Amino acid sequence: MPSSAISPKPLSTFGCENCRKQHLKCDRVTPTCGRCQNTGRQCRRSGLRIRQSPQYTKFSKTQKWVRIERRLEFVDETRKVIYEAATLDSGLDEVDPDIESPVLSDQSLLQGFSQSSISETPNGQENPRRFPSRQQTLPESPRLSETASEALSPHGSVQLAETVSSSEGHARECSPTDRFIARAGTYHQLYYSKNSAFPIEDPVEAELYRHYVQSLAPWLDLCDPLRSFETIVPQNAANFPLLLKAIYSFSARHKTLTGYFDSVRCSEYYDECLTELRDVLAAYDESGADENLFAATIILRVLEEIDVVDNGTDQEANLLGIHAFVSTGSFFENPSPLSIASFWVGLRQGIYKAVINKRPVGLSVDHILVEQSLARTDCHSVANNAVVHCTRVLNFCFDKGGVCNLEEWNKLWKSNEDWENEHASFHTPIFKAPDDVPFPQIWYHQSCQVIGVQHHLLAKSYLIRFRHKFSATGTRHQSTLAKRRAEADIQRIVRMLCGIGLGNQWTPPGMFTACMAISAFGASFTQRKDQEAMIDILRKTEKDHARPTKSVQEDMMKAWGWSASTWTPTQVPPWPDTTQYATNLNMNDSMGYQQA
Repeated sequence: MPSSAISPKPLSTFGCENCRKQHLKCDRVTPTCGRCQNTGRQCRRSGLRIRQSPQYTKFSKTQKWVRIERRLEFVDETRKVIYEAATLDSGLDEVDPDIESPVLSDQSLLQGFSQSSISETPNGQENPRRFPSRQQTLPESPRLSETASEALSPHGSVQLAETVSSSEGHARECSPTDRFIARAGTYHQLYYSKNSAFPIEDPVEAELYRHYVQSLAPWLDLCDPLRSFETIVPQNAANFPLLLKAIYSFSARHKTLTGYFDSVRCSEYYDECLTELRDVLAAYDESGADENLFAATIILRVLEEIDVVDNGTDQEANLLGIHAFVSTGSFFENPSPLSIASFWVGLRQGIYKAVINKRPVGLSVDHILVEQSLARTDCHSVANNAVVHCTRVLNFCFDKGGVCNLEEWNKLWKSNEDWENEHASFHTPIFKAPDDVPFPQIWYHQSCQVIGVQHHLLAKSYLIRFRHKFSATGTRHQSTLAKRRAEADIQRIVRMLCGIGLGNQWTPPGMFTACMAISAFGASFTQRKDQEAMIDILRKTEKDHARPTKSVQEDMMKAWGWSASTWTPTQVPPWPDTTQYATNLNMNDSMGYQQA
């Protein structure tokens, strides 16, 4: 009787290119691996083959070897190398010039000091004098005593093993796997402090710390049920100086731009933070990826965004740092809650920059955290899925290789409709006022709803705008009518986006997204009252939250044919006071619009 068991699928020798590019483990199933099947991507193989050969590579008898100096000395200004060199310098013996050996890279020197290393000469003889032997004791550094392993935050992602030197002065036995253990004195430990920064002695710094926790952290915790930037980040900052300085810099800059802090002292905090950050990033590699460093980069990126008000330009330095973290696939194999939260904030920051500058987001959403989010149905994951979809739409619209792909457009449009149909309860507001003002008041009770619905609507607007690019058939009249219908649909969506921002001002990012929509589609509005209402939103956002909107205001005025010198803000906002809805039984009477 034949067996009914299903034979296993054949495995390829190598993983697919998609998994390799994202630094993810591939199950090597052919013809389509599991990850590509789950994400709907085309599974591509490299086509490499292994050719076995009985021959072994040997050095020629006449091979000439490079002679090295009696003492190797590598000069590097980063803290990592300076510390390790100072720790191990006294344990190094001089190299015998009569012994010939291959040249070793500085990277092998940096990594090899954690264990006993014995080199070989070309003749296969051991040279036990190149590095400290197992019996040699490495001197303890003062830096090490200040940054012991117990100083790490309980939320830290790195657990330090015992130090190499013991109190008795004898080094413990090393194993070949020791290089995979993060020890005191390695990259992570250099930037932690044993002494807690709490209680904060300076009342000004204490006020900056509290301002971050109460007013600024909610900007970042929109789609995080754990509110990591409000709870975990402040706690970890006690022992991570860079993170604490980032908090001070962000708070000081925000208070300066809103008129409540000394600009000179604000610059001092920022300079100190940048100096610390440069030292950290100078030694950065995948093994040094740290959740607190990632969070500090996120906070400094927000500071970078609002600093455009004074600088006039966005340097995007920390945005590149976010890209570096996101592309480190191994960093997210077992991520901490703070790392996950930082990833989603970084993705939203990339969307903001893409909309303002009309360019692709630049961050890949073929990511393990995205795969995990797509499989969940809680409200925070639903919002994150809308953010992912918006990222894909922006990459499609601003990528010159994809804007004419009708098949891809249809796929994105279907995803947009599926999200709307499957999550009707999520995007249903608790209150929606009559549409008798420029922007209808739309209320939600969760910040994740606000940001999720807004990103969904933003993606839908871009898809509608690019739909007419595929309408190559029909008369000119039909094409004109289709374009007008598209503009009307976009304007209706933009009104909703602005209404959501105004109706949920308790979560400022709703106003930020409304400004993004105005930047992208505001030029199509022709009615004066609509234009004035949009300018008021832009100015209110910059005044209350230090979000730079001056360039968007100028672009809109130019597109509308305005002169900046003739425009004065309305004394009364062109939207009703939201408190009226809670007290006035006659809703229609409380929705009056007042023109300038």
